[in-house]
Amino acid sequence: MLITLALALLMTPTLEAPAPVSIPACSGEDLASEDLNSEDLAYEALFSQYEVAYDAWREQVRTSSGLKERRELRKLDPAVLFGPRFKALADSGSGRSLLWLLDNARKVAERKELPDRKLEWYGRLFSSHLDADWFGEVITKFTKERRDVSAEQIEAILADALERAEGDAHARVLLGLARYRLAGKCNSGLAFYERIFAEHPDSSIAEAAQSEYDRLTKFGMGASPPDFAGETIDGEAISLYANRGKVTVVDFWGYW
Repeated sequence: MLITLALALLMTPTLEAPAPVSIPACSGEDLASEDLNSEDLAYEALFSQYEVAYDAWREQVRTSSGLKERRELRKLDPAVLFGPRFKALADSGSGRSLLWLLDNARKVAERKELPDRKLEWYGRLFSSHLDADWFGEVITKFTKERRDVSAEQIEAILADALERAEGDAHARVLLGLARYRLAGKCNSGLAFYERIFAEHPDSSIAEAAQSEYDRLTKFGMGASPPDFAGETIDGEAISLYANRGKVTVVDFWGYW
């Protein structure tokens, strides 16, 4: 079983060396967006190959018998085998490949080098791919770093990105800062939400930010709840705000 998996992975033409991946022929329907560039296409092709190898490997691990065989199989993790190809693609300008490297950092980088590698890959992403519509994934991942990137480094990189970004990219950085500050129990995060509403009121990011802001300011501990109206059991109209200044107990119940 081990030999079968090793041969299946290593005999795949695209895994022989970290050379740029060749793009298979495809129809116009396969390329749903005309905005895809050569790096995007190369990434999609390589990632598809990786997924196939990963699924086959996971199945081998699942059906393996014994701890020794499982340990040997784990050495054949496709992330390790595909790592050089994703690195080569990242060096050719593929931002999604840099994000893949970050997702698999503990498999493709030595532990002692991990902080430096992560900071390098994040730096390249923030430097060259800030305007990408998928960059929100990078910001979310970056602001959740705790072990390998310091809080000071996160703040500095986000502050620099905020100065350089425009349009939706600027709104995405503001949203990242809002979430990051609030995750650290810092109420200054609310100010970044408010900047999104003021500076990017018509963006899709503002819609997402509004629901988060409302949840924090209207439904949090100590917040003023939104008004709502209904009827008493006697059919009389009643609203929450009509009882302002009075002790009011709201009982939500139902059948499940």
